[in-house]
Amino acid sequence: MNLFLAPIQGMTIACYRNAFARIFGGIDAYYTPFIATADMKKVSDLLLKDLLPERNDAGVKIVPQLLSNNGTDFSIFASAIVDMGYNEINWNIGCPFPRVTHKKKGSGILPYPDMIKKSLDIACADSSYTITVKMRLGLDDPEDGMRVIEVLNEYPLGGVIIHARTGIQMYTGNVDLNLFEALTSACKHEITYNGDIFTYADFLRISLRFPFIKNFMLGRGALRDPFLPSAIKGQIIPYANKISMIIHFHDEVFNYYKNILSGEKHLCDKMKEFWVYMSVHTDKDGKLMKKVKKCQTSADYLKAANQILHSSDLWSDSPLI
Repeated sequence: MNLFLAPIQGMTIACYRNAFARIFGGIDAYYTPFIATADMKKVSDLLLKDLLPERNDAGVKIVPQLLSNNGTDFSIFASAIVDMGYNEINWNIGCPFPRVTHKKKGSGILPYPDMIKKSLDIACADSSYTITVKMRLGLDDPEDGMRVIEVLNEYPLGGVIIHARTGIQMYTGNVDLNLFEALTSACKHEITYNGDIFTYADFLRISLRFPFIKNFMLGRGALRDPFLPSAIKGQIIPYANKISMIIHFHDEVFNYYKNILSGEKHLCDKMKEFWVYMSVHTDKDGKLMKKVKKCQTSADYLKAANQILHSSDLWSDSPLI
C-alpha cells in the first residue's frame, strides 16, 4: 500500500514537504502544487523553482503536477521538468476552483473529453516521462467522469487518481463512493483513491470497501493530523514525542517563511494558513485562532501560537496525540 500527499496550493511547497517527511513520515510520494502551463517556447526557471533538487530533500519522492488544457504547452513544461531529473508528471484535471474551471482547466475540462484526448495525443507522444492523471467524478455531471475514463483508457498512463467528488462540490458535501466504484471498474489503469480520509477509521472504512485499491492520497486529513499517515502504516509514536514533533514542525515552517518573506504582516498571513488546518484539532472552540487571525506582527503571532503549542490542556483530548 502507498500513501501520497495531495498537492495543496500555497501550503505543500518544498519546505513543508521536507519538514513533513523528516518529522512525521508515512508518505511514499509528495505531489507538488500545480504549475500552470502557458504558451512559451522556453519555460522560466522561476516557474519551476519549487522543483529544484536543492530545495527538496534527497530520498523524498516528488511528483510534479501541471495544470493545462493544451498538449503542446504540457509537453514543453514536462520536458523542462524532465531535464531537472523527474520522470513522472501528474496532470491536474480535478482542481475545482472557479478561477481555474472557467478556463476549461482542472475539473473545468472534464465536460470536454475531446480536449483531453487532443492534449494526451501530444503529451503522450514523448516517452521520456510517465503521465499520471488526477481527476474528479465530473464537473457537475457525473457522466463526465465516465466519458473521461473511456478516453484515458486509450493511453499508456502511469495511473489515475480520483477524488470522489464533482468539481462543483468543491470540498463540500459527501464523497460518492458508488460513482467512484463505477469509474474504477471502467478504468484500465491503476487507481488511487482520494477524498475525505481524516481519521484511521475513515481509511479503514474505504480500504475495506475497496480492497483492490492499493494507493491512497491524503490531503486535508494529513495537514490537520500529520500523524495520520504513520498511523495508517501501523507506526506507533509515543505520546511524549508528539507535541515536540508538532512544535518542531511549526518552527521549521515559521523560520522558513521568516527568512524569505518581507514584512511582518505577510509572515503572519502565511502562518494563518498553517493554522487553518492544524487548529481543527488544537483549537476546537476557535478562541485562539481568533487571536492568530488578528496578529499583525511576528511577536504577537508567536505569543498566540505558543499558547496553542505549549498548553497541555489544549492537547488533552486531541486526535493528534
